[in-house]
Amino acid sequence: MSFSLRYIIVLALIPSGALLAGCSAGGLPAKATVTTIDRKCEIIESITREVDDPRAPGHKLKAHEMNSSTGACDSVEEWAEVRAKRTKKVAGTADIHVTYQAPQDGSYHDATLTFTGRDDEFYDLRAGDSVNIVVAKNDPARVRKV
Repeated sequence: MSFSLRYIIVLALIPSGALLAGCSAGGLPAKATVTTIDRKCEIIESITREVDDPRAPGHKLKAHEMNSSTGACDSVEEWAEVRAKRTKKVAGTADIHVTYQAPQDGSYHDATLTFTGRDDEFYDLRAGDSVNIVVAKNDPARVRKV
C-alpha cells in the first residue's frame, strides 16, 4: 500500500513541476498595449418551442430552432447586448493587435494574439488596454498570451 501511495504522490508532483518548469524556461513576462482589435462573430441563438405533433393530434413536440448572425462583431446587431450580458453563444475569433517592449533588449515590437468566443478577453478587451504576455527569451518578436 505504501508503494501505491508513493506512486500517486510522484504522479501528482510531476505534472506540476513540468508545468512550472515550462513556464519559467519559456519566456519573460511583459505588458503589451492593445492597439486594434479585429473581431469576427457568429452569434448563435437557440430557441425551443412547443409545436403540435402532426402524427398525434393533441400532443406537442419540442422544436429547436437556431438563428445566427455573422460578420464583424461591431456590425452584428446583437453584439452590444451579447457583450454586456453574454446571453447567447458566440463562435468567432478576435485578433488582438498589441505593441510591447521586449524585456531582453528594450526594443519595441508588434504582435497579434488570437482569442475565441470562449475567452473572456474576446469580450472585455478594448484598444488601449494592457495585456500580460510572455516574450520568448531567444526571440523577442515571439509572444504568447498568459
